[in-house]
Formats: sequence, structure tokens, C-alpha cells
Amino acid sequence: MSGHPSVLRYVCHGLIFFSQSIAPIERSWHPDGVNLRSAAELAAFDGAWRARWPAVRPVGHELRSSASATWVRFHSLPGSKRYAETKTEYDEVLTRHRTALGELSALAETSPEDIRAITVSWSDSPEPAEPASEPRTAFGDGTYWRSVPYDLSDPGDPYWAHLYVTPTALGSPGLEQLLLLVADDGTRDVILCAPGAEWLYHPYDGGGDVIAPDRAARNVLRTRHPDWLSKHPQGL
Repeated sequence: MSGHPSVLRYVCHGLIFFSQSIAPIERSWHPDGVNLRSAAELAAFDGAWRARWPAVRPVGHELRSSASATWVRFHSLPGSKRYAETKTEYDEVLTRHRTALGELSALAETSPEDIRAITVSWSDSPEPAEPASEPRTAFGDGTYWRSVPYDLSDPGDPYWAHLYVTPTALGSPGLEQLLLLVADDGTRDVILCAPGAEWLYHPYDGGGDVIAPDRAARNVLRTRHPDWLSKHPQGL
């Protein structure tokens, strides 16, 4: 079994619903087979996430609810259009993502040249799966970090998310390829963040969920980009 489970789950009015009855278990990182800069670097990232976001699972679409205190959503095209169709629109998608990432880095005083990209592969087993083929076009294999239960509502048809971490930088060709892949719904649940997880950014097909380092930073971003905000009463 492979691929994102949303294509096999329930869809209603454009929204995808997942069961909330997920067992509180996961497989964590260990130093075997590390292909990042060092095992220590990955261990430091793991520790930073768990210290900064102890109650937040690293699953992109969950961030707006699990880290809602500093969340704001930006849409990636004028008029909240979901998918780009022209070069001008794709350029706008990249401009908005780059701007959000650059401003998050500045507000948190982290380097935009040192970003972590978390990409996902899905399977029916808690054992780490091969990195998904789509993100590999941008980054290569990445480094296995951890596996989390994604949807265990049906014991006969479970889904697990296997997370891979890759260093990248704002403006790098690999990051731009990944953002364009996300924009075309070629992969999902990507998270971008600082090495210390001071801020989180979940690009999706249609926009980006910002988890700012604090409420003040979130409010600054919201004020700077009113035209990027949704008109939905819940900011979706």
C-alpha cells in the first residue's frame, strides 16, 4: 500500500476528514543509517521539536489546530484561487511562500539559509517506508526522523506517516521545486521550520499555515499581508 490516504478517505465539500481515534504510539528516530550531516544534528532537531512543541505532532494539516495559539493562514493566490494555471500565478505562489518564510526567519531571528524540510511517505506499517518518490525529485532521500500513526480507525487498513528531514535554504532550487510540487498537490503534509523549531510553516495546495514563534509575530505577519488572508470566519 502506498500513497497519501486522503484519496481513499471521506471527502465532503472539499474537506478531508480523518478519524481522531489514533493510538498514542509512534516510532522515533534512532542513529542507524543517518545520512544527514550527523546523527547528533538530527538528535538535536528531534530534541528541539519535542521541547518546543511537546503536544504537537509533526503532521502538516494538524498544525492549525494543535498549534492554534500562533497560527495564521495565508492564501497563495489573489481571490483565494487554489491552483495556479499560468507562469505569473506560479511566480506569485513562490513569492508568497518565500516572503512568509523570510519574514518568519527575521521575526524569530533564525537564518533563512538554514531551514529544515520535513517530507512524508505513507504506508500501512509502522516500519519506515522508502521516502516518497515525489519529494525525492527536490531533495533526494532525506534522513528518516520518525513515524507517526496517521489513521488507525480501520485495523485492517491502517496508515502511518514516515517523516524525513532535509536541510535546505530559502531560494534554493530544491525548496522551490518542493513548493511547486505542493502547489500542484503532488505531495502533502510538508512542514518547513528552523533547525530549533522556533517557527513552523505548512505549505499546502492553496496557501500556507504559519505557526509563528509567538502571538506578536503572528499579528505582525497578519497585519503586513491582509490581502493574503481568507475571508472565511475561521481564517481557513
